[in-house]
Amino acid sequence: MENLQPVPGHLEPVPGTRSIFDAALVLASSEIGEAIRRRSEEFISAGRSGKERLFTELCFCILTANTSAEMGIRTIEAVGYHNLVSASETELRNLLKGSRYRFYNLRARFIVSSRWIIDDLPGLVKSRDHFGSREYLVDNVMGLGYKEASHFLRNVGVFDFAILDKHILKLITREFRMPSVKPTSRKRYLEIESLFVDRSRQLGFEPGILDLYLWYMATGKILK
Repeated sequence: MENLQPVPGHLEPVPGTRSIFDAALVLASSEIGEAIRRRSEEFISAGRSGKERLFTELCFCILTANTSAEMGIRTIEAVGYHNLVSASETELRNLLKGSRYRFYNLRARFIVSSRWIIDDLPGLVKSRDHFGSREYLVDNVMGLGYKEASHFLRNVGVFDFAILDKHILKLITREFRMPSVKPTSRKRYLEIESLFVDRSRQLGFEPGILDLYLWYMATGKILK
């Protein structure tokens, strides 16, 4: 995974630019832009993978919720892809616990209870109705809210949505002079996302790609 240095001013626009969105345009012409373009190609390639690989990406997003991308990556590497697909709930819980994952009981249950969707994932990813695919995931998969479903779809090449995690929310609430608030309801999530999507399109970015630029500004990293 890419782990590059933060832009100057950590959580602030690049010096000489007016906003975080101007900063994203500057970064797009830099080595950061090249790294993000490579990462987006990896996402598109992942979306063409088999159903079990797609399921491991879904598990990554379940495991990342309320933890971190780094924790999700480390946990999946420790547990092993095959165990996400085939281990019993007890076995998976013990593997998660052994890897020092915090929510081992709950997330083991979420993952095992979600295996029914494995056969459906290729069709959901390939569907032209991206909004419908996200709604289906949120409504039917335990452990997935709008942020997690958007994260999964972005990581398999669907770039239509914003992943409103704490880093992105901090940046955009400051940019739009909004009160700091967690999007705890569907309505609120979609309202904030709409601002993000409109601005990304004005700039010529796909929302899921602009998200990577802002996440880099906030963390100095390009993960997934």
